[in-house]
Amino acid sequence: MKMKNITISDIAEKLNLSRSTIDRVINNRGSVAPETKRKILDYIEKINYKPNRAAKHLSKRTSCTIGISYYLPENFAAQIRKGINDVYNELQAYGLNLIIKEAGSAEEQEKQIKQMQTEIDGLIVAPWNPKNLTELINEFIEQDLPVVTFNRDAPESKRLFYFGCDYFKAGRISGEIIEKITSKPGKIAIISNEDDLVGKKRVEGFYSILKESSIHKIIGPYTIYDHFGISDSYTDKDIDYIKKIIEDNPDLKAFYVVNQSLYLVAKVVKEMGKKDQINVIGFDLFDKFIPFINEDVIEAVICQEPYSQGYFPVRILFEMLAEDREIEKSEYITRLEVVMRENLKYYNDYHYL
Repeated sequence: MKMKNITISDIAEKLNLSRSTIDRVINNRGSVAPETKRKILDYIEKINYKPNRAAKHLSKRTSCTIGISYYLPENFAAQIRKGINDVYNELQAYGLNLIIKEAGSAEEQEKQIKQMQTEIDGLIVAPWNPKNLTELINEFIEQDLPVVTFNRDAPESKRLFYFGCDYFKAGRISGEIIEKITSKPGKIAIISNEDDLVGKKRVEGFYSILKESSIHKIIGPYTIYDHFGISDSYTDKDIDYIKKIIEDNPDLKAFYVVNQSLYLVAKVVKEMGKKDQINVIGFDLFDKFIPFINEDVIEAVICQEPYSQGYFPVRILFEMLAEDREIEKSEYITRLEVVMRENLKYYNDYHYL
């Protein structure tokens, strides 16, 4: 029996597959897993599906929907969104649609991704908890729904590629900077989140440099949960905690801050009149950091091209879905850029702060 007005979307929903997978089988383009292809062909034969000529003509004006999910600090997310908005404005005329979800927790992120599944042709995700999302990513891949990661990787998953920073290398660069700017022996305090996977990589890289040849003693890591905030989320207890580290260690020469507590540390160092004694190194460039960089309270920050992390994953995945372009590599690693007082204006002017 012939069923009228059956669309690719109807078939995708019935088979719990993405529209792009159905489209590739019906129009014989791109690769699809043999068992999935057989499943689709059997179903369209069963319902006697015939593509609508007009719809097939319109389909040449490729349309695909990409879902994006992330859980990032607001100031960093703003720079990510700038990249996403720019690539969307460039490609929307060619059929790009985006569904963007910002999660408030790892649990909410997983729920949002599951809700998007039947609406999207591909997923771009910055996983807050990569281990917890690995199984879900693999399920999507097995259903021929491509998944890529950005900013934070899920290396044990079957994701197509990762676009983001090498956090271990970022830690090594930070260690090299501290070695060069801190000439006298003393202590270096590490500030981190206890359960932050990115922070752990930054700490590992830092240790790997300073253990090779160092006149300094590393203390910590000291745990401060930044709550992804830049200033107002900190309590008097947090401030007192930093003050106590300084007071208990009169030979403290530097703070190495691997999370978003950089503002808090710089504020306390400045208020205690210790900026000439204690160097402060951290990551990423936000508006509230700029006065501290200009005043030499923050010696340097390591930046990781957040704009590119928003822009390029969307473009690469869209070109794969819409134009059958091959993915060239499994990792696209962003540049690590050291920003200090003298090149701050350049970075501010040209890097979409």
